Amino acid sequence: MNKIELDKLLHSHTEQETYYLEHPNALSPRYTSMKKTFINGKEVLNFSLPKLMEQEILIRKDSRYTFVPFYTHTNINMNYIYSGECTYLIDDTYITLKKGDVCIFDKDVVRSKMKTGENDIVINISISNDFFSKGVINNIGEQSIIANFIVNALSNYEKHNHYLIFRTNASTKIISLFESILLEYFQNELYSKEIMNAYLNITFMELLRLYQMDPQNHYIQLSEQSPLNIIDILHYIENNYVDASLIDLSKRLGYHPKYLSTYIHKKTGKTFKQIQLDQRLKTACVFLMNTTQTIEEIASSVGINNLNFFYKKFREVYQLSPNEFRLKQEY
Repeated sequence: MNKIELDKLLHSHTEQETYYLEHPNALSPRYTSMKKTFINGKEVLNFSLPKLMEQEILIRKDSRYTFVPFYTHTNINMNYIYSGECTYLIDDTYITLKKGDVCIFDKDVVRSKMKTGENDIVINISISNDFFSKGVINNIGEQSIIANFIVNALSNYEKHNHYLIFRTNASTKIISLFESILLEYFQNELYSKEIMNAYLNITFMELLRLYQMDPQNHYIQLSEQSPLNIIDILHYIENNYVDASLIDLSKRLGYHPKYLSTYIHKKTGKTFKQIQLDQRLKTACVFLMNTTQTIEEIASSVGINNLNFFYKKFREVYQLSPNEFRLKQEY
């Protein structure tokens, strides 16, 4: 299968789409027998995919020409706009995504999907709940504290009402990655599953990179609404890791340092100092890999003046001394 054949397949009418064309404004007959719950006064459909017990990833095209009432999934769910656009209702807000955009919903997010038209192709990727913790988390160890936090939020937190919306501006990289994923999925050849998983890992990291390059263009909902935004706090620590302090941050945000400290620990599982140290060590790794600076110079440049402390913490995190880490990158 090539890209032209893939496009033809995705634009062809399925049996369900033919039904919706012949029965305008009809809902799926299977909704009547589906499990339902009431959440915040809304009747909510519960989509369940038992096959995910055997497979980590399932992909299908959403049916066009129909409306989907309020629903949740029993798993993390990624929607990719292959062509056209699609509008979702989330938290009483209508959000329209266009070609190349991606939304990732945790399993307790209540949303509905508006009726789509002929050219509105939405790819639905259902992902097992431990995919992020087993796959993506292991692959972003050297990325930013924000990337780590977002991935952990999707996989580890008790609440699962998180969602991420990435407006990619039809990024050619994102479009190419999803095309590759879809080709592997529909071809189903030798090693297709492993290759597809690798592409998905790369796709998620590319989305995180797009977010960090232009955070205002995307939307990250990681918990119930709060006057404080943990992402803004992490941005502050990440951008000011050398001399950031809880006192300065509390003055900037207008909160007592003790309250802010408790809030940060509750949201991340770490203290302000631990997050700051994480970023200092991540940056030190970049210097070790890309410069000829001495260990002492690197420690000082990331804000750690006690060399013994730097050596101790570096080994605790990476199980290597800074020198061993640098030598390992050369082979």
